[in-house]
Amino acid sequence: MLRILLIGLGSIGRKHISCIKKLGNIEIVALRTSKGTLKDAIDITEVFSIEDALNYKPNGVIISNPTSLHVKTALPFLELGIPVLIEKPIGYSAKESYVLNKYSSLIRVAYCMRFHPLNDIIKRIIESENIFKLGFKRSFYLPNWHPYADYRTEYTARKELGGGVIRTLSHEIDLMVHWFGLPESSMGVVDKVSNLEIDTDDYAFFTCKFKQGFRVNFELDFLSPFNINMSELYTDKGKYNWDLKQFWFTGYKDEQPKLMYDFSEDSIDNMYLEQIKDFVEFINSKKSSNTTLIEAQEILKLIENIDG
Repeated sequence: MLRILLIGLGSIGRKHISCIKKLGNIEIVALRTSKGTLKDAIDITEVFSIEDALNYKPNGVIISNPTSLHVKTALPFLELGIPVLIEKPIGYSAKESYVLNKYSSLIRVAYCMRFHPLNDIIKRIIESENIFKLGFKRSFYLPNWHPYADYRTEYTARKELGGGVIRTLSHEIDLMVHWFGLPESSMGVVDKVSNLEIDTDDYAFFTCKFKQGFRVNFELDFLSPFNINMSELYTDKGKYNWDLKQFWFTGYKDEQPKLMYDFSEDSIDNMYLEQIKDFVEFINSKKSSNTTLIEAQEILKLIENIDG
């Protein structure tokens, strides 16, 4: 039976556990920093030290603790040749993560949007049409993100833990790199504009230029009372726009957009499930569609270039 160790049991850690349990025939253990009631709720084994975690001899490790702890947490397992899936971003800084380079074949970074149906749709479009402009807009009100927690204490609100909007909402940066490769230039601003009680950025606006001439633009913030996840793509055929529920196309001579895809209500849950399936495949065969260490480092370098 496969053994997977989970480190970090916040909301995304619990999501990973739920997906692993759906696959079946996998033993799960969680490394905790303190005792809690989570074991009673989801029926998994807990350990409370790195030594006990290593003695568990996991076949794979999922790291979903605060960003600033990713690199330090991964190293003891990578040194033993154990594959790891690390939540995004890979670390606090690109430079910090370079110590992982010699273990790159054992590392994947959890940019789960690669496993949403949208990914294949856009890849087909960009293979057959000329791209003019792509824009991503992401926004939510940070205190509402995890209603069960005090947002001021979570990693997202704290600079020393690797938080901030541009790092937290970097999934679309990964999609850009996945679809087009690296831009030839990038510029923008990262700022703190609200009265949120955080010591890091809550607003980012930036643009990336590609050698083919098109641009990819981003607007990210922690301000919207309701979740906004919208994108638009302009090509020589017309305009595509989407959220995580539907996908539309409007030709240049059309008066109304045409609905092309309705994403199923469980598409988000399936996205996380497919990512865990991919990690299991990575453990077994070293094959994976998820983000590599080098790609994750390039994403962080792009963020650092914009963030100054």
